Amino acid sequence: MRVAFLTSWNERCGIAEYSRRLVHALRERVEVELVPATFIRSPKAVYAAMGQALNAGEVAHVQHSYAFFGGMHPLRCGWGALAGAVRRPLLLTVHELDLRPTGAYSLPPALEIAYKRRFNRAVFLHPAVRGWLVHAAELRDALVDLGAPEDRVTCRPLPVALPEEIREAPSRSGSLRLEGKRALVILGFLARRKGYDLALEALGQLPPEFVLVAAGGPHAADAGRTEAWLRETAARLGVADRLRITGYLSEAELEAVTADAEVVLAPFREMSASASLNYALARRKPVIASDLPQNRGLDCVRLFTTGDAGALAAAIREVSGSPARKRELAEAAGRYVAAHSYEALAEETVRLYQELALSGRGA
Repeated sequence: MRVAFLTSWNERCGIAEYSRRLVHALRERVEVELVPATFIRSPKAVYAAMGQALNAGEVAHVQHSYAFFGGMHPLRCGWGALAGAVRRPLLLTVHELDLRPTGAYSLPPALEIAYKRRFNRAVFLHPAVRGWLVHAAELRDALVDLGAPEDRVTCRPLPVALPEEIREAPSRSGSLRLEGKRALVILGFLARRKGYDLALEALGQLPPEFVLVAAGGPHAADAGRTEAWLRETAARLGVADRLRITGYLSEAELEAVTADAEVVLAPFREMSASASLNYALARRKPVIASDLPQNRGLDCVRLFTTGDAGALAAAIREVSGSPARKRELAEAAGRYVAAHSYEALAEETVRLYQELALSGRGA
């Protein structure tokens, strides 16, 4: 079977990393033709050409992020031009679904929600789309609420990549001034929803040897001055000298920073699925995470009450002070990683391709 697969590929983003690993596993099972996407807004004709390129496969598969198609502005979004050019059964992996009022477009909250519902129906329920794949029950439920047939929305846990062999992974303790410190690490691109402000508030309740390491830099599509906000928040809370922001890290550097972590934090205020959390689990690091619905079934993380800085600080003291608790979390992480591989997701995805190909022939 030949599959045309649209995704970011050379960008620095989680979807690109996810796609590279999934495509590697898929290519052991099907032929994959890549159609690259970027964060650069383009004329509608460019998006239409991308849609036409998806017709090279028996099935088309798109990794959807709003930023790949010009955002959510009605005049700049190129999704309609792209999807309108697709003539093959289309599988859509939905990585995000924005239905919240954020003050965008200067609309009152009720009107913004109404606009986003209408916009998302036009995107995700486009006639070209025959199936949906998501990695969080929240996304599945949102798609069904918009009108997607429940039996065509497949929900599977976000896969976990096993650590690759890194020849050189020098410690970053010196450059990050971590000597004699205990590093609390938040992995991945800077984003306010990850709860950095909560972590900084908790940091102020901990002994001075604890520092917070933001192991990443701004996302290419970030227009919100997240790094400046993070530094301003640390200064306001009186912990600016205990914050380290690494900027973008190579694979070897990320491995080194993760290895130096006392604990990995995932104090998200909201989430769908988290590749950064999975990264830490794959490396058997103790993880403390918000008790959001997506995390409540996990026995491999220490949960704390979402949004409660005192509860986060207490969880950090508990885990960091107990070698036995760290071992318990590491063992549970090992079991979780073994059950959720990219190979397993590739098998499931090929099954979906086969179903869509059959439906296309019958249309």
